[in-house]
Amino acid sequence: MVNKMRKMRDKLRKIEEDHLNFKFESCHRIDIEHQFTDRETTSKVIEAGILGRDKERRRVIELLSACNDKDGLQILPIFGLGGIGKTTLAQLVFNDIHFNDYDHRVWVYVSQIFDLRKVGNTIISQVLKEGIHHGDSREFIYQRLQELLHDKKTLIILDDLWETDDTHLKELKLMLNVSSKMKVLVTTRNEEIANRICTITPCRLRPLNNAMCWDIIKKNMNFESREDKQQLEQLGLVIASKCGGVPLAAQALGFMLSRMDLKQWEEVSSSDIWNEPFAENSVLPSLKLTYIAMPPYLRLCFSYCAIFPRGHIIAKDSLIHQWIALDFIKPSNIFSDVQIAEKYVGQLLCMSFLQHSKLPTVSYIYTCTT
Repeated sequence: MVNKMRKMRDKLRKIEEDHLNFKFESCHRIDIEHQFTDRETTSKVIEAGILGRDKERRRVIELLSACNDKDGLQILPIFGLGGIGKTTLAQLVFNDIHFNDYDHRVWVYVSQIFDLRKVGNTIISQVLKEGIHHGDSREFIYQRLQELLHDKKTLIILDDLWETDDTHLKELKLMLNVSSKMKVLVTTRNEEIANRICTITPCRLRPLNNAMCWDIIKKNMNFESREDKQQLEQLGLVIASKCGGVPLAAQALGFMLSRMDLKQWEEVSSSDIWNEPFAENSVLPSLKLTYIAMPPYLRLCFSYCAIFPRGHIIAKDSLIHQWIALDFIKPSNIFSDVQIAEKYVGQLLCMSFLQHSKLPTVSYIYTCTT
């Protein structure tokens, strides 16, 4: 097994070297940008269709409201796994009556392609209720934001922030720091980004419990109208327990199960739902974006974790020694292989691809259930 992994690693390195030597260009860049555009979010939400986030909504509003205007710019990030409901929570907060008396409410979809000018121009266009501007200098954008938002009560949602560069994040905070009455809610998948951009301690959005996932499944399949609902109840609870607490998975399952009979429900309850077509069409593409954004060395280390069953408890020290033995660790003149591997584990935890176990020890981590 070790020899096979080493040969595979050598092949991958040779491919990477050829890519650089021959100066190949990625041909899917346009497709990726198109995919980001397709994922663009808005502030619109049907609140009656949302289950399970009332407590979190109240908590976020409480945190944003607790800060005094004299404290200056307030930035609260919420972070968690793709599909866990960060955007939905931001939509609920954006539309809450608590912010009805604000002078401005602005929704900005940031995406993986970070563009500071685009963020600034989007804010300006929504405040002025005009079409978005293009090509303005940063200085003009900064001055315009100062003119429009100074001393105004403003709520800004920055949805889907991926940028990890400290310089860019500092520039973003500087651009937004135009009013002491400014409240900014950020959604991101990465805990490190949340910690870098925040002025208020970030909130991790936790998975839903199995009962709530079952409620979401039922809501998306008109369960109460089924004649066989009593027979399906126990099977549904089993299926809901396999969602990993991800609302997007429960929602997609509801649509899929609505067209199935009792026998098909039994088959789904005994299968790995993450290999079902619904996951390939809805949940997995969302998670794949995070995987694609990983640096190659981290992607290799995470891919190795596929040798463990889902939900398996991994000894962290053992995993690190396996990575080192397979030569997965990128060499450094400053840090040891163990220190670098510890950093890799931390990055995967921040992305929610690995999770801390509930065992009373820090030397274990859970593999992510998705």
